[in-house]
Amino acid sequence: MTGVSAEDGLPLPGAGLSAEGGTCAETLARLAALLDHAMAEPDADALRAHIEGCDPCTEAADAEEAVRALIRRACLESAPETLRVRILSQLIVRRL
Repeated sequence: MTGVSAEDGLPLPGAGLSAEGGTCAETLARLAALLDHAMAEPDADALRAHIEGCDPCTEAADAEEAVRALIRRACLESAPETLRVRILSQLIVRRL
């Protein structure tokens, strides 16, 4: 494996090295912690620097942020009351 896509010649995720010597794979493995604000600021700064300078990691980070935004929006909606009543009545019938 060369670490470069045969189709477009771009580095594959996990193939590149950051300025600090970390690989894209390491960056992507720590992406959730970065987005969850669950890492020390110096580590977060290093990860952000790698992501900003690496197209595959930027794309992966953007995709992860988009998925998280979709999930947040989906969790804001509540089911209609009629659906809740229907489900509860079916559960009661199944218990009998």
